[in-house]
Amino acid sequence: MKKFKLHILLIEIIISILILSCSGGKKVSQAQKAFEIGEYNKAAALYKKAYSGEKNKYNKGEYAYFMGECYRITNLPTKASSAYSKAVRYNYPIREARLYMAESYRKAGKLEKAIPEYEAYLEEVPADIRAQKGLASCMMLQKGPKENRYIVEKIKKLSSKHSDYSPAYAGKEYDYVVFSSMRTEAKQRRKNRITGQGVSTIYYSKIDSKGEWTDPEAFDEPINNKAFDDGAPNVSADNKTLYYTRCRFDNEKPMGSEIVFCSRSGGKWSEPTAISIGDDSLVVAHPAIHPDGEILYFVSDREGGFGGKDIWKTKKMGDGKWGEPSNMGSAINTKGDEMFPYVRENGIFYFSSDTHVGYGGLDIFKAVPDEEKEWIVSNMGAPLNSNGDDFGMTFKGKQEEGLFSSSRGSSKGIDNIYSFLLPKLHFTLNGSIKNVNDEFVEGAYLRLIGSDGTTMKINAPTDGSFKVKLKPETDYVFLVAAQGYLNEKVKFSTSGEVDDKDYGFDVILKKPKVKIEN
Repeated sequence: MKKFKLHILLIEIIISILILSCSGGKKVSQAQKAFEIGEYNKAAALYKKAYSGEKNKYNKGEYAYFMGECYRITNLPTKASSAYSKAVRYNYPIREARLYMAESYRKAGKLEKAIPEYEAYLEEVPADIRAQKGLASCMMLQKGPKENRYIVEKIKKLSSKHSDYSPAYAGKEYDYVVFSSMRTEAKQRRKNRITGQGVSTIYYSKIDSKGEWTDPEAFDEPINNKAFDDGAPNVSADNKTLYYTRCRFDNEKPMGSEIVFCSRSGGKWSEPTAISIGDDSLVVAHPAIHPDGEILYFVSDREGGFGGKDIWKTKKMGDGKWGEPSNMGSAINTKGDEMFPYVRENGIFYFSSDTHVGYGGLDIFKAVPDEEKEWIVSNMGAPLNSNGDDFGMTFKGKQEEGLFSSSRGSSKGIDNIYSFLLPKLHFTLNGSIKNVNDEFVEGAYLRLIGSDGTTMKINAPTDGSFKVKLKPETDYVFLVAAQGYLNEKVKFSTSGEVDDKDYGFDVILKKPKVKIEN
């Protein structure tokens, strides 16, 4: 049965390719060429024209499908769902058209349309993990997931009417940021052949004396090059090396992308040097250097992955070269796309995925290694994640705050830069010390001991009350004592708490029993 299904799928693909190459005239051949070399914005417009002038139903279904592909790849889910629905209506034989239609409906927030399409697709292809997780995501969203404690705000100074994304801190004070932008304010700025926005360029901004981000400025050469798309920057812990993605284009054939780096010395940047990881046709992108500088994480569609784009890693060799890449494994990578890796000093790994159960397009996930060094992956939740694309997270060192990018609220798939902050939890211990007669005990005191090394003695005031600040993720024991009374001991913990909490204990001290002699 599996061989039969594979045979049918191959026939479908071959038929698709043959008909695409023979039908539709000049507009279709131009659209096909633009699609093949990655000019999706141009290809979508040409397919749209071909579709409007076509009468043959099969051809209309085919043009609609490739229109949908262009919109899906360039993150326009509303347009993509409309195009895929036409392909399905005209019975275009690529079954994934229905899956992509369902995915696009979900990313556009139209769950009532996405769910039945997922279910219909799963009747035909029940083992497709993408559809299974997509449907699970819809079910989760229908329940209205509770938002966590993160505070998220759009940074207007770093955002424009075009896509601004993948911020990275540079500098130990975290007052300098580099990021990618497709803004077109600069004169004679070329357009990106994939998205139709400006060519991706690396910008920088600093925090001024008023605590505000300065107007972003583009790096000059050698970092930015007018012949390429440059973006997704990452800076080494010592702030001396800049890694980023460089996309190349060819008018005749599809080209991949590569990771390059520049070194800074004496205030000047060196010429970009490519890191040799894959051949010209491969996607090698989104570099993330480990804080120790010895491991480089990246995204690629190279062979040996789990499908789509996977996250890989490579170790630095003694001669300055990089070793053979290894895949990050099935706990992180799926049949879909996993991108925009980031790793902290504590070993916690962050990435974005469109296939792990999530809220919309790309969601941000956290991967924590367990005792056996296996990854435990969890969704970062709302409001960090939305029904748009959320990705490119970076932290202020050990602090629970930083920056990320998101397309939330944009029907055109425009990305903006946001800040995030997880406020510190506040815990207190309070209560009173009384005797069995409900009287305050004179001279009573409390001795508090914490698993973090805390030890303190608190004398209760004349009214017998007490109030103490506590720390998160700490086990406590406190002893209450007073002369002439039996001691009382209480154990409690702030570990695992996710909200502020007051721990209240009203302690009753008892006097020892008096032994009566005959």
